[in-house]
Amino acid sequence: MSYTVFDNIEGIGILTLNRYQKRNAINLEFMNELSQIISDIKNLDIKALLVKSTGNVFCSGGDIDYFATLDSKEKAKDMAFLMHSVLNEIENLQIPTIACINGSALGGGAEFILAFDIRFLQSDSFIQFKEVQMGVTTGWGGSYRLVNLVGKSKALELLLSAKPIYAQEALNIGLINNYFDKEIIFEEALNFCKSFSKENLPLSIAI
Repeated sequence: MSYTVFDNIEGIGILTLNRYQKRNAINLEFMNELSQIISDIKNLDIKALLVKSTGNVFCSGGDIDYFATLDSKEKAKDMAFLMHSVLNEIENLQIPTIACINGSALGGGAEFILAFDIRFLQSDSFIQFKEVQMGVTTGWGGSYRLVNLVGKSKALELLLSAKPIYAQEALNIGLINNYFDKEIIFEEALNFCKSFSKENLPLSIAI
């Protein structure tokens, strides 16, 4: 089963997370698919990467059922390093990357969206760093990326409280760039990409 779908729409790469039956939870196969797609993107003539999801949850983070099968520290470490690598590859792509968060992003899913340059959130959804409720730390680079976005004090507050961060607060603290209603968020995100994708922009535009 494929957990991802990739399309090229007018020079814009559209990556869809497609494991809605498990709230788009990420297991090893999911990571490997993401890794392969990001690798392939580097050889494609596209001006931006936009990620969205199927289902009501954008991404619920790591697949706990899969994690429970890891029977050694080495396997757990390898899995964590693989996801770190995937997110670093996204962060270092030489094109703008946009997260169209059309559903809530929880735990590792909240960490996932931080690797993108720009984040648009569905207006009735939220972002939640809930690792502390599970007795774990952020495992995919979420701590330092969150500090870079909102500052050390606010990041610590969000990580320790594990509270849901709704659209207006997320915008106010700089966690997202904007929010839109469910019916229009993908259209708005796609139109944003189209607004610059036809221009002959240098790769260095991606800061």
